[in-house]
Amino acid sequence: MRSSFIEQARRRQFVQCALDSLHETGFAGTSLAAVAERAQISKSVVVYHFGSKQALLEAVVESVYASQVPDVVAALDAASGPRARLLAYVRIAVLFAAGNAHALTAVAEIFRNLRRPDGTLRYTAADNEQLITFVENLLRDGQATGDFGDFDPRTVALVIRSALDALPERFTLDPALTGPDVAAKLCDAVDRMTR
Repeated sequence: MRSSFIEQARRRQFVQCALDSLHETGFAGTSLAAVAERAQISKSVVVYHFGSKQALLEAVVESVYASQVPDVVAALDAASGPRARLLAYVRIAVLFAAGNAHALTAVAEIFRNLRRPDGTLRYTAADNEQLITFVENLLRDGQATGDFGDFDPRTVALVIRSALDALPERFTLDPALTGPDVAAKLCDAVDRMTR
């Protein structure tokens, strides 16, 4: 059964409350009760929608990353050729990191702390594999057309994704950094690295 518009809006509200809590009080201070208090409702309503803290925090991760997809798709669709597509991807990823630094820093808090019932981390480096592979495929496409030079696409994809993944915390710590400036500089570095 599909959830109603009101249920979807309520779930989005709880996800936002969880993001705010993670940003202000960290992982340890973010509980279903804390989210309910922020939403000014009873804890049982949050439990009804998510069932557990783990399910709520997984929804937070999914929500933050899903919000980037339309901008990435639009940027890639507007780009012509492998080099333009790669640089469009890097640019939009930097701008997303700049505009969503607090949310992405909260997601990093989840990555470092959320555990399965057996005690193992819920999110590991393997969860980043899809993003790395996406960049690697952009690089392979460019090598196949001769737009990019001879290099190991896996290694360069790891370097690019590592740089992008480090940005939210940098934007949070240094208010002088701006998305457009960092995007221009990183795009220049990627452009040079792939020639």
